[in-house]
Amino acid sequence: MYSKYDILIVDDSRFIIALLKEIIKSKGFTCKAVENISEAKEELNNLIPKLIFLDVNLPDSNGYEFCKMLKSKEKFRKVLIYYFTGVSEAEVAIKALETRADGYLKKPFDLSDFNEILEHIEQSNVA
Repeated sequence: MYSKYDILIVDDSRFIIALLKEIIKSKGFTCKAVENISEAKEELNNLIPKLIFLDVNLPDSNGYEFCKMLKSKEKFRKVLIYYFTGVSEAEVAIKALETRADGYLKKPFDLSDFNEILEHIEQSNVA
């Protein structure tokens, strides 16, 4: 299954979504954004992106559980999943290991963090 976009953003903040879209597009990638897990599940029924930026605290579900579920399915194992969160670094680091996320970005974030992640997509054959 091929994606029509490179990156799926799952975050309930419209400000964060707008900012991430600008960063991603400026680097030459395509993206789609949804505001909750229900919409993300619907998207992932049709498309498999190369990367998912996933907020941990969403109104309809827990980002950790969603990541764990995705990584348990063969078709999503190669999709890079990065948490995007304001929770403590100690918590998210442990949860990233437990749920097999590929990493995390702390809010507020440093724009250089995105460069590293997006370069990784260019160099790998994910999704």
